[in-house]
Amino acid sequence: MITKEKVRADFPDAPEGKASGKSAELVRRLEKYRDAKRVFVGPTARLQQIRINALTDGKELLVPAPGLKEGFYLLAPYEIPFKHLGHAVGYKGLAQYGRRVAVEELCQGPVGLLVTDCLAVDPAGYFVGEGKGFFDLAVAILAELHGLTPEAEAYGLGEQEQLLDQEIERAAWDIRLNGFITPEGIALNNPGGHADRRVLWDMLPPKRIRKITPLWKLNMQNKDALSATAKNAE
Repeated sequence: MITKEKVRADFPDAPEGKASGKSAELVRRLEKYRDAKRVFVGPTARLQQIRINALTDGKELLVPAPGLKEGFYLLAPYEIPFKHLGHAVGYKGLAQYGRRVAVEELCQGPVGLLVTDCLAVDPAGYFVGEGKGFFDLAVAILAELHGLTPEAEAYGLGEQEQLLDQEIERAAWDIRLNGFITPEGIALNNPGGHADRRVLWDMLPPKRIRKITPLWKLNMQNKDALSATAKNAE
């Protein structure tokens, strides 16, 4: 088993540039992609074509704000001029062309497919990102707020050389990818959705909870619910 620190030392950066046209088309062929009305795609430049395709394919696009601090931005299909799509789906265009989604709205259009990039993936589908855990946390937040369909799947995207032949150490909050997409094809085939994920509050420092708006609001909702339950029990 290899440590995440070792993986990050061996793979200091994700492959530069945008995903190949082959990888982008393979995402389009996924059954979960075809069925999804709303998809979640990471905000990196590498996934730009996936985000553009989602909008041109008539899907709602959910993109996390930088560091998840402002939660999620939603971009609607067919509302953005085609020549502006590249800018609209980037960090600088999110606030202009998308809208921040309130916590209580996330359940109104659950995500059917999640796509992220990563540094490396092991044979079981566990992956190493940049070390900030935002993808794992975003999935947990969406799941706890009923913002994922029961069958929602998660896919990584990268290059063949990012597939490892040994297991990566894993933690309780780590997401297991259903598959890993490279220009050569789709590796791994792990069944199961992610709608049962939950935020592991005991592992989150209060400072981090306060910094991430949807996390803070969800935490306050949970506290209010517990308070109401306690009062009703009196």
